[in-house]
Amino acid sequence: MTRFFSFHKEYFDNNGDQGNLSVLKFFLGQQSVSFDEVSEMASADFVLVGDASRATLRQYGKELLDLAPALQARHANGLPTLVIGSSYELLASEVDWLETPKRGSVVSEFRTLVTDEAGPVLGYRNSSILDLDFVRNGDFIATTLFGPILAKNPTLLDQMLLACGGTSADWEPKMKNWVESIRELAPTHR
Repeated sequence: MTRFFSFHKEYFDNNGDQGNLSVLKFFLGQQSVSFDEVSEMASADFVLVGDASRATLRQYGKELLDLAPALQARHANGLPTLVIGSSYELLASEVDWLETPKRGSVVSEFRTLVTDEAGPVLGYRNSSILDLDFVRNGDFIATTLFGPILAKNPTLLDQMLLACGGTSADWEPKMKNWVESIRELAPTHR
């Protein structure tokens, strides 16, 4: 059994980030690996902190920052975690265990980033971060790329499936072709 925790999933889903849980549950279910929600981060195998609106961050930002020590431990140990979009931006501006990114004007665009660990990673960003769109330590990932990035990035999905006790995804050809056609449309950044 694999357990997951999602921080205020009803509010931290600004751009469909909770879809990352859906894709993990779908492929783990095909492999007969249960993927069950827990209410405490400490007992989770996988953690998701999604993108949120400014209003949501005003309401829950302190609570998110209160989780920073637990997230820091996950980061230090490379545990399966996705911190996405505005949540990553807030944490990166407030904690010393994530490198402080350079800031500039907000850029909204589809972007493909070339990463050492997962190859090209596609997502949409709406961020003022200029230089650190994808930060990874083991299976801990903090990124400006929001939405269900696992569904759009088969290599990254496979890595998270393995980290969650599963095996690589067994894609139906039609699904895989659809994902690949989307990936071809986005510009690549290094």
